[in-house]
Amino acid sequence: MNRIMFPICAIVLLLVVIPISGCADQTELSVTQQTDVVQTMDMLGRNLTISSEIDCVVATSPPSTILVYMIAPEKLGGWNFVKTYNHTLMNEDYFSLPVIGGWFGTQTGNYETVIGIEPDIVIEGYTTDGQLNEAIQRRQESFGSIPVVAIDGSIIFVEDSDPTIKYVGKLLGCEDQAEALIAFRSSILNDIDIKVSDIPEEEKVRVYYAKGPGGLKTDPSGSQHSQVIDICGGINVADCPLTPGSGMIEVSIEQVMDWNPEVIMTSNTQFYESVCSDSLWASVDAVVNERVYLSPQNPFCWIDLPQGPHLIIGTAWTATVLYPELFEDMDMEQLTRDFYSQFLHYELTDEELNNLLCPELES
Repeated sequence: MNRIMFPICAIVLLLVVIPISGCADQTELSVTQQTDVVQTMDMLGRNLTISSEIDCVVATSPPSTILVYMIAPEKLGGWNFVKTYNHTLMNEDYFSLPVIGGWFGTQTGNYETVIGIEPDIVIEGYTTDGQLNEAIQRRQESFGSIPVVAIDGSIIFVEDSDPTIKYVGKLLGCEDQAEALIAFRSSILNDIDIKVSDIPEEEKVRVYYAKGPGGLKTDPSGSQHSQVIDICGGINVADCPLTPGSGMIEVSIEQVMDWNPEVIMTSNTQFYESVCSDSLWASVDAVVNERVYLSPQNPFCWIDLPQGPHLIIGTAWTATVLYPELFEDMDMEQLTRDFYSQFLHYELTDEELNNLLCPELES
């Protein structure tokens, strides 16, 4: 009897052990699969399932793309556009990333091009492609299984973008770099606010923001395109309607002469190189007193398009341009070196730094 029972017991035990081992393997696999993804909520309150390890990110417009570059450059999958003439202050590894287009301004992106990059997520932020929630729905339907993560459109505003920077830092696992950028911004904005808040209205510098090769396009106070002037306590002289989107109101030279600004700021090299020898502008105070300034714009314009978190360095520059005596202790050379090193991932030479801050007119 004992001889018969032993094989039977052994068989029964084997049958019990085998299913248990199989369940153990399935449980381990399930756990592994679950740790490959995480649940998150984007800035529109949408619940998403995304990869737990995000290695490649594509954004649909320049402000979001620049933010990713500043805090997690190794994760950036491509640029929305590149102007080769002013992207020389960028390491080749980043400069050579593919140009994938996007949805911004008058641009319409190509979904297949973006899908071909095989990003882990697509970030959708500031958009001119309709309302953000509608754009998100279209984007998600077109990108299929690639999660589309919405961030706040405030990324284009210098004073309002800290929550978005913090969110993207956490999303991409680079909280320390995001916090460092927030601290850099706060230091500059606090310094500016303290110094300009007490300037009497009648002593504030009158500024004209010249756009286009002729300088006769501009943006008034309250525009996202001229925000650095408002932040730095300047009076934007342009008395014209505020327009949404890309802005740029055409004005006449007679209007500019009537406004008679003390300072002219521009990001247009052609205008900057011609204005001081142009008889049409000869009587304007800013020209008479040689207070026409060209914004640095390599690798991105410091004061306007493309907008994004990099405008903080242009805000500091604007403060020193408008009120050089008030901000004489703001060391723009050191600030610029630090900013480029930590957030644009480029070590400036002395010559490059000088060309940025003190551009020379072509003879």
